Amino acid sequence: MPKLVDHDRRRAELAQAAIRVILREGLAGVTVRGVAAEAGWSTGSLRHYFRNQHDLQSHVIQATIDILRQRVFTRIERPRTHGTLVEQVASLVEEMLPFDDERREEYVLWVAVVEWERRHPPAGGSVTWKEQRALYRQCVAILRGYDFARVLEQARLPHPDTHVELWAALLHTFVDGLASQLMNTPDEVSAGTATQLLRSLLEAVAALPSVSPAPKRSIFPSSGPQS
Repeated sequence: MPKLVDHDRRRAELAQAAIRVILREGLAGVTVRGVAAEAGWSTGSLRHYFRNQHDLQSHVIQATIDILRQRVFTRIERPRTHGTLVEQVASLVEEMLPFDDERREEYVLWVAVVEWERRHPPAGGSVTWKEQRALYRQCVAILRGYDFARVLEQARLPHPDTHVELWAALLHTFVDGLASQLMNTPDEVSAGTATQLLRSLLEAVAALPSVSPAPKRSIFPSSGPQS
């Protein structure tokens, strides 16, 4: 009887091997030969699943995006009930900053996704960028007195308050730059410095005239934003 092969499982194993390569060498290291060596396969066996390097990298990038979503969404959806509203929002935004080994790994994977999208621009634009902007839009909206969007698709849409859109863009740019400095110049920008800078920016946003009293409930309750 011929041996049954779980092809989906094998593709997943190859993706995991490729992600280990990304963490060491970046997207450039994800070659048929390099991933085959990492997985302990022959290049011929790997080509049974992926015709060329483009197909391999495309599959790996999607697997990487799925991993990032699972990791980050799980953390940001945790209820936050302690501290001031600024402190709660700061703790949420800090999930995007490379403060520990797990988040530093996520940063490296995110850079690989960005590099892939630069080479192969998605038809509808960067999904990961839009999801990040939605998160920052939520944070700014909360600080300005709006309730959070319970449906993630709603958070992806431009907010009717133009100040929310402006400060969401500023926060997005600020966090990306801060993450880069934490990764690339850690001797110049420590985690403590990054925390202080982030809170200073969020306090400035919170100090703007708001449309209504800030909500007293926790940020992103256990039900979390729904996709």
